[in-house]
Amino acid sequence: MNQTFDFHRFGLMLKLDLAEKGKNNLGMAALLVVVLLLLMLPVATSSTYNGIFEALHYIALFMILLLGSSLYTSSVFTSYASPSTGMAALMIPASTIEKFLSALFLNLLFIIPFLLFFLELHFLTLNYANENFPPNSHKYDPLPNDLIQYICYSYALIQGSIFLGSIYFTKASYIKSAAADIAIYFILVMFQVTLATNMTGDFDKVVTFPFAGWKLWDFGKDSKFFFVNYPDNFQLLIYIFPALILLSLWFITYLRLKEKEI
Repeated sequence: MNQTFDFHRFGLMLKLDLAEKGKNNLGMAALLVVVLLLLMLPVATSSTYNGIFEALHYIALFMILLLGSSLYTSSVFTSYASPSTGMAALMIPASTIEKFLSALFLNLLFIIPFLLFFLELHFLTLNYANENFPPNSHKYDPLPNDLIQYICYSYALIQGSIFLGSIYFTKASYIKSAAADIAIYFILVMFQVTLATNMTGDFDKVVTFPFAGWKLWDFGKDSKFFFVNYPDNFQLLIYIFPALILLSLWFITYLRLKEKEI
């Protein structure tokens, strides 16, 4: 098969992927949207602050991070997992790059709107509820900008790792990829917390995550809070580094697919 990229073949490959996976993807999308609405709309009906309704938004966030990207991505290359379906996938008259880009494009086409939908619904419902609260009452706090930035990083990196795992592992790819993600994340968090604790001294509470600043609390006589962020000249690298990791995961996935083709 000619391994050069051709837009006509790429379009045909997209149509084939849509025909094979479109209905299943739309069905999962409808289910996830319904669950999001059930979790996030109740807060808009509250006339006073309700901690349970606010907690439902965080449950929805947890669901988006775990299912919004990984649920779709885990099945991208399942056709290569068994000899029967793998042979049919290999015989498709398209180059490796066309198959890879078609799978990636279709995957991003479904998972990116989920994150945008969650964020839009989150701010819309909380702002609507806050506007109808009595004056000087306790109001809902929308997600802060630094947390939204971190959510976007995590969402993208989860997609990249599950994307690689779907072609790298032949059996139970989702479970193995998720286990690897959790293990790596746990190690990074422990390293980050240990580093922050050792470098800042004895604080009562330390909260930090990979690629994020340090939040420190001192609950002594004069309760104090400190936020240690990266220097401005280093902040750009923090923005770029997760993107480089994501691109690397995609590139390794492409190389793995190329090995399958050979």
